[in-house]
Amino acid sequence: MENPSSDDEGSLRDNNVDLNDATLVDPHQLELEVTAQLTEPIPISTDPFSTSEQPKTINSSPVEPFIGMEFESEEDAKLFYMAYASRVGFSVRISKSRRSRNDESIIMRRFVCSKEGFHLKKSGDLDEGKKKRKRATIREGCKAMIEVIQKYYGRWVVSKLVKEHNHIVEPPSRVRFVAPEEYAHADPYLGMEFSSHEAAQTFYYAYASRVGFDVRIRLSRRSTKDESFVMRRFVCTKEGFTPSEENGEDVATGKKKRSRTPAREGCKAMFEVIKKEFDKWIVSKLVLDHTHELAVMPSKVHYIQSQSEVVVLSKTSGEQLGMLNNGAKTAAYDNNIPLWNETKLPQNFSFNVDDTQKLLGYFKRMNGENNTFSYAYRVDNNNCLTHAFWADVRARGSYYYFGDAVTLDTDFKADSNMLPFVMLTGVNHHFQSILFGCGLLVDQSEESFVWLLENWITSMGAHHPASLKTVHDEALSTAVSSVFPETRHRFCLNDMFNKCAERLANMYSLYPSFEEEFKNAINRPESVEEFEFSWNSLLEKYDLGNNIWIQYLYSIRGKWVPAFLKGTFTAELPDLKPESLREVLFNKYFNIKTPLPVFITLLDQAMVGWSERESLEDLAASFTKPILNFPSNLLKQVSEVYTRAAYNIFEKEFIDSLGYHVEKIEDGLVGKFKVIKDGAGASTTTTITRMVSCDFSDKRVRCSCGKFEECGILCRHILRVYLMVDVRSLPEFYVVKRWTKDAKSGFVLDEVLRFNNLYRDAVRFAKEGSTSDEVFNLAQQHLQLAYAEVVNVKQRYG
Repeated sequence: MENPSSDDEGSLRDNNVDLNDATLVDPHQLELEVTAQLTEPIPISTDPFSTSEQPKTINSSPVEPFIGMEFESEEDAKLFYMAYASRVGFSVRISKSRRSRNDESIIMRRFVCSKEGFHLKKSGDLDEGKKKRKRATIREGCKAMIEVIQKYYGRWVVSKLVKEHNHIVEPPSRVRFVAPEEYAHADPYLGMEFSSHEAAQTFYYAYASRVGFDVRIRLSRRSTKDESFVMRRFVCTKEGFTPSEENGEDVATGKKKRSRTPAREGCKAMFEVIKKEFDKWIVSKLVLDHTHELAVMPSKVHYIQSQSEVVVLSKTSGEQLGMLNNGAKTAAYDNNIPLWNETKLPQNFSFNVDDTQKLLGYFKRMNGENNTFSYAYRVDNNNCLTHAFWADVRARGSYYYFGDAVTLDTDFKADSNMLPFVMLTGVNHHFQSILFGCGLLVDQSEESFVWLLENWITSMGAHHPASLKTVHDEALSTAVSSVFPETRHRFCLNDMFNKCAERLANMYSLYPSFEEEFKNAINRPESVEEFEFSWNSLLEKYDLGNNIWIQYLYSIRGKWVPAFLKGTFTAELPDLKPESLREVLFNKYFNIKTPLPVFITLLDQAMVGWSERESLEDLAASFTKPILNFPSNLLKQVSEVYTRAAYNIFEKEFIDSLGYHVEKIEDGLVGKFKVIKDGAGASTTTTITRMVSCDFSDKRVRCSCGKFEECGILCRHILRVYLMVDVRSLPEFYVVKRWTKDAKSGFVLDEVLRFNNLYRDAVRFAKEGSTSDEVFNLAQQHLQLAYAEVVNVKQRYG
C-alpha cells in the first residue's frame, strides 16, 4: 500500500498554517530539505556480486547511486542520498512510503528532489476579500528520485533510480563539518543575531542535539518582492498533536485506515528567526520549555544547505562524514567562520588543578585568620575550579552601611582576554566605589549566577539591596528575579545605548539626528505617559513599529527607561561617576595570562589601598569643614553633617537653583509650584519645567524629577521652592545618614563590622608606624600596651 509520507515520517506539511496570512508560504510548499531530517552515518554496503555497473571505491572518487545498491538500513540509504544530494547541489524530501500489512513496519521509501511534482492549483483568487499574491514556482516537475525497498533477508536495495534533473543544479563550493560541542556554551535568547537562516538552523540543531530533542521546520514566510525567505520557525518534533482518526475509514477510498501511535504531544518549544536590515537574522520568538522528557540523542547528522556551502552538523568525526560526503571540493573543518553575529561567546577558559588548590588554600588561610571571611566554591569532575565566591570583613562591613544600591559587574564577558572575574560593588558616603564581594565564574549560565547571588547574600546577612544594576543579559536577569524578587533590578543605561548603537546601526548611519532623538525619547520623559508619547512618536516618524529590537526594548522598558525607575534608590548622580574598580584593577593586571595566585595577591593589595582611601576621607571629614562659597543657613547646616563629597553635590544643586523661577499654581495645605528655567541647554528656546508639591504642615516636598528618591540629596527644584517659602533649615528627614560623616556610626549588630573598623585603623597605624626604626619602636610599644588593656577589659566585662 503506497501513500504520501506522513508528518511523523518526516513531512513538514503543517495543517495549522494560517492560510489567511498572505505572506506565509503555501503549506504545500513546505518541504523536507536535507536540513530537516536527522540521520545516523553508518558505512555504506554495496553488493560485490551485483551485475550492475559498480562505482569506484569511496576513497578514490565520489560514490554514485546505482540500481541494486544495498544498504544495512533505511536510515543508511537516507543518509547516503542526502549526502549525494548536498554534493551535487539539490535538496531532498520524502515522497512516498509503503508499510507492511503484517506488522506496519516501513518496507519502501522514495526520496525525490524537492522540485519534484507541481504545486496544486487552488480555486479562486480571493480569500475573504483579500487578493492573493502570485508566488514563485518552487516545484518544476523534476523526475530525479531514488527508491529503496526492504528485501526478505533484511537489507535495503535501490529498486528505482533517476539521476537527471530538469533544472540547473550547482554543487556547493565547500562542505564544512561542525560538531554540536562547538556550541556547548551557547543557549538561544531573544534578539540573538545570525548571518543567515542557515546559520540559525545550524545553531538550533546543535542546541537540540545537546539538550536532547529533535527538530523540524514548522513555518516559513517569503518576501513579497523576491520570494526569498524572511522568516523560519523551527519547532520540537513533538509540537502539535497527531490528528485523531475517529471512524477508522477513509471516506474517499472506503479503505480501512491503520491506527498510528501519536508522535506529537503538544510541545510548545520553538525557535523563530526573521530577516532584518543588512541581511541579519534575529530570534524573534523563543520557547525553551518542553512538555515531555528530554533524552540524550544518538549520534545524528544534519545537512544544512545554502547556495554557497553545505554545513554538516554531527557528533561523528569529520573524517567519517567526509568519506560519506566524498567528492565535495572541500571537506575539511573550518571553525574560524562565525555562524551568527553574536557579540562574543563565553570564552573556553578553565582553571587547572594547581590554580584551584592554591585558591582553596588562600580561602582556608583567610578563614583561619578570621572566621568571618566567607567563601564558597565548586569544582568539576577533574577537580578544576568552575565557581568561586569570597567576601572579607571589609566587604561585609561596607555592605552593612552602604548595601542599599548594588552593581553586579560582569564586564569581563565583553573581553575574551579577561579573567572571568565578577564584582559586586557599591558607593560609600564619599562617592567612592567599594567592594561587596568577588566571584569567578567559568560558566556564565543562569544557574551559575543564581549560585553566586545566593552565596553572596547569605554572607552579607540576608539583607537584600533596594536596587541591583547589571548589564543586559537574559540569564543574569532571570537569576536576579529568582534570588531577589523584591529588589528593583535595572539595566545599565549606557550598556543599553551601546547595544542599540549596534542593533540600530543602519538607522544611525541613514539618519544623523536619529541617535539624539532616540536618547531624548528615553531620557527626557519624567512620567510613563510622557515616555509612551515620545516613544510612539519616534516609532511613527522612522517607521520602526515592526523592528524586532525596538519591540524587545519596549517589552523590557521597566528595567532601563528612567521614567519607569522613578522612586528607585540608586545612589547615582548624572554629573558624578565614581572611579571604576575594574578600570583601575583590570586594565593593568588581570587578564587570562595572570596566574591565579598573583591575581589574588594583587587584588588584596588593591583593596587595602582602596580601604585606606576611604579611611583618609573619613579622617579629613572629621577634622575639616568645607569653605562656604555662598552665605546660607541651609549650606552651613549641611556642611556640618555631610561628607565633603556629599556637601559639594548639595552646594552645586543649591547654587544652580538660583537660576530658576517659581510660579505657585495651587494654594492650600499642600501647595503646588511650577519651577522653570528658560534658555537651558544649547538652544536658548529650551525650557525646563518641574512640578514641586510642598506640604506646609511638615515641610515635606516632592519633585517630578525624582532626584531625591534616586540619590538621597535634594534637587535644585525643591531647594528653589524652599527659598521661596523661606525654609531656613533642612528638615531632619532630608538629611540621609548614608551621606553624612556619621554614616558608619551607631549600634553595630555584627562582630564583623567592629572588626572592619579596627582593621582600617590598624592598617593606617601599621603604615605610619613602619616609616623608621624610631617610629616603629614607639608604635610597637603603644600597640602592646593597648593590646594588654583590651585583653584586660575583655576579661573584666566578658
